[in-house]
Amino acid sequence: MQRERRRDPYPWTWEIPTAVMLATLFVIVIGIQLGRSVANLLAGAGWTWPDANAGTFPSPIGTAFWTSLPGVLTGHADAGLPSPTPDGLAGRGLVWTGLALTEIALLTATIWVGVYTYQRWGPGRMRGMATSAEAKKLLGVTRLRKVAGIVRPDLYGKHAATEPVHRAAGDATDRPGPALGQGLSPWLLDRRLTKEER
Repeated sequence: MQRERRRDPYPWTWEIPTAVMLATLFVIVIGIQLGRSVANLLAGAGWTWPDANAGTFPSPIGTAFWTSLPGVLTGHADAGLPSPTPDGLAGRGLVWTGLALTEIALLTATIWVGVYTYQRWGPGRMRGMATSAEAKKLLGVTRLRKVAGIVRPDLYGKHAATEPVHRAAGDATDRPGPALGQGLSPWLLDRRLTKEER
């Protein structure tokens, strides 16, 4: 076992859990707006996003992005959208369904990425392990074909037969060594010698 894995890792301070919590909250907030946009897209109103020019600083994540969150959570599909709003916006049920499905998908992806990152680069990661490409290079079919003459010299070596030998089941011709029941051990002989006779 590795020495680094037997020791206790460096204890986490407040920075890492805070960063994880803030990233998760940001994914949830993005999921709210994405869920509303997906619901409007499914309702036939097209892709909708909060007004980027509203508020003090224009950006895709501006003032309207944050101020429209309570309206979207209550099921209003038009909250924070630029005017005039498109026709055929989603109803409350579709907005809530879009929010739920989007949040589940985003949180599942976030948890998967977090677990993968922790296992790959975290304190409990395996050190000194070969990557899959290195293992394939050393143990794969290409490597076996390169060393076939060493592994099976009877088939692929320098003095291999030009034609492979085909034998049928039960064919005893050219069998090397003793046949079954005719071995060299004393208990396979007809008369076994006792200890005193030897």
